Amino acid sequence: MALLIQRAINGLIPARFSRSRPPSLATTPDRILLGVRPGHRPSEKPPVRIYLGTERGQFRAERIFLWSIEKYRDPSRIYEIYLMRDIKGFKRGFWLTGFTNYRFAIPEFAGYSGRAIYNDADQIYLTDPAHLFDLEMDKAGFLSINDRDTSVMLIDCQRMAEAWNGHDVRRCSRKALEARARQAGLWGELDGGWNARDSEHDPNHSKLVHFTTLHTQPWRPFPEQLVYFPNPTGRLWPDLEREANAATFLPFSAKRPSRHWNLLSLQNTATPNADKDHYSELLGPEPPAQRQALRQIGKLLEQVPDEDVAWVLHRLMRSSESLEIEIREPLSQRAGHYRRSLYFWLQQFNMASAMVPDCRWRLTHCAGLWRSTTACGGPTPEGDIVALTHRKPGHDEQALTIARALAERSDRRFRSIAIAAHQSLMANGLAADIDGAAVVVASGWWPSKVARRLQRRQPALRIVLAGRKAGPPPEHGGVVVQCQHFGLPPHPQQLITDLPLNAGRQQDQRSSARWQTWRSAERRTALLLGGPSRNVTFTAKHAASLARLVSAWSQKQNARLLVIGSRRSAPLLDAVRGALSEQDQLYVWQANDADNPYPLALAEAHHLVVTTDSESMLADAAHSGRPFWLLEAGPMQHSWWQGIGAWVAGRATRPRFNRRGSIRPQQGLNYLCARALSRHWVLPPRDLPALVQRLIQSGQAAPFTGAEQQVALAAEKRPSHSAENALSETIDRIITLLSLHSSGAASTSRSSRHHAN
Repeated sequence: MALLIQRAINGLIPARFSRSRPPSLATTPDRILLGVRPGHRPSEKPPVRIYLGTERGQFRAERIFLWSIEKYRDPSRIYEIYLMRDIKGFKRGFWLTGFTNYRFAIPEFAGYSGRAIYNDADQIYLTDPAHLFDLEMDKAGFLSINDRDTSVMLIDCQRMAEAWNGHDVRRCSRKALEARARQAGLWGELDGGWNARDSEHDPNHSKLVHFTTLHTQPWRPFPEQLVYFPNPTGRLWPDLEREANAATFLPFSAKRPSRHWNLLSLQNTATPNADKDHYSELLGPEPPAQRQALRQIGKLLEQVPDEDVAWVLHRLMRSSESLEIEIREPLSQRAGHYRRSLYFWLQQFNMASAMVPDCRWRLTHCAGLWRSTTACGGPTPEGDIVALTHRKPGHDEQALTIARALAERSDRRFRSIAIAAHQSLMANGLAADIDGAAVVVASGWWPSKVARRLQRRQPALRIVLAGRKAGPPPEHGGVVVQCQHFGLPPHPQQLITDLPLNAGRQQDQRSSARWQTWRSAERRTALLLGGPSRNVTFTAKHAASLARLVSAWSQKQNARLLVIGSRRSAPLLDAVRGALSEQDQLYVWQANDADNPYPLALAEAHHLVVTTDSESMLADAAHSGRPFWLLEAGPMQHSWWQGIGAWVAGRATRPRFNRRGSIRPQQGLNYLCARALSRHWVLPPRDLPALVQRLIQSGQAAPFTGAEQQVALAAEKRPSHSAENALSETIDRIITLLSLHSSGAASTSRSSRHHAN
């Protein structure tokens, strides 16, 4: 029970040493007031009171919850939202969340009068919460979807005064308090649409969505405790966050700071006038980054309360072209100093950067005495796009394709660097070659290691990694591009594609006379032949039968056949040569061979046939823009280690359900296997049959049987979504994630912002 155990251990750690649960300093909830919007006549109805259970790690969820209210609320009505977080007097040691029992103190917080709604932070409204607030309660003390689920409630605070009094809610457990209300007959049923959990979401019926499956919450609040997987609601929550960013919506601001801001300001000044304390420097008319040293701003941010970090960072970024901050995490909590993790700060900086995308920032986070991490964000600095190449043609081609496309779209210079074996871990000898680079693109295990090492040495460098063995996605400053059939856990910095992003090698116009006979034929067929690997059993006998089948079909079509061997096909070629007719041609692969007809075949073959063992060849064929045919290379095979990978992947993604049918949090073996996948300690085997099936379903390929009617089918069929479109879309997403724009566009954006300020 990974999450429960970690929460229990955190509960036993004194508050001054805890990151996840800061000390309980508040006596009452913090209030956010959404007043009547300008231009609307105030409603005569009472204010809608909402009490939100939240904690430090849920600040992104808290913000989007508030935005969902702002989006759907009645503009003529007042909404009071009370944030219940870190409140004194409660024993939080063994709570599953940081706010488990606060909900039962709502009658006390509300003065035992009127109505109030309770919500968890991991929820969003899809309609006006006033509709819930105004429901008929029919003399019930509280309404919820069932008498054991209190994650969404409408509460009659006066009726619940006895069952949930101020003394008992601090002493009794959640289950005991719920049982007391049931025994007193105070529960009333609430329509299930007010608490739709994850996959229960129905756009036509759901009024509120509750992201109750902890390891699928889209905002990923606790990556150290859970391994996150996709949420069944898809883009619902991310789209709301995008809207909130576009509207620059923040719960607190310089005009409306939190209560903790004001209290802490008064504690750190000799006069009660907050304008004279050192916090006022963050609100000054001049950009603080231009007036203060790196460490001085960090000291101020270290003391800013959690609730106010977002608006303070937003203000700093909005007033600066570049921002450099150093945060020193104390070994223990002390008065006025909030101990927060690197992940907390990265999330805050990324959130502010999404609202101010043209500010370049650099964060140095010092944890304890020795450990220090530097992260950079905002627009990618000026410089070249560099592709790292090594020895595998498929990996090299993917890196070159991505790098060329990024350079062309961002109007930057492209160049490639071939790395040597001794540069894998230390990146020795590359410092001079990489000088002037803004983005490094690498594909495969070896080049990816080098790229990561280079970024550690130069934190402002952005990296784009591709391939199954590229390693875990970076939390900042980089993107990983991986295929769907790899079966790896998702990540915000991971882009999923159907195929490797190979655009096919460039055709050499100076091709030798050796292939002129094939090029001069009226009809041309090309067979791209793979070979045996750790995943596929490909025998010489089977290769010969495939070559014989394609050769016979080509003769019926009066087409000339060119068979092109790959790096892995060497042991098959003797058998293949014997299966071909006299007019067929065969190419034996050689490294760095300028006479390789592979690009020629992709560009000029009328009929393209590819064996299914090679992702790179399939990707090259798909990028040709024409449908092609598939030949089954041989049965899949798994080594004992790949068998372990398949078993781990199965256990990691196997859900466990509670009595209501909701998925339980990761725990035990399920959690350990998911963590092994996320860290790339174990990789699941490639699912090549799934890749082949998607190519067929999308219309990019069809099985080759040797029947004559395949010519007509290939001519009529057009892909529903081409590989070229997929490449363009992925490049767009990389540019967005890395803020990779041309220097001219960045300068125009900054100029416009300064004129606006």
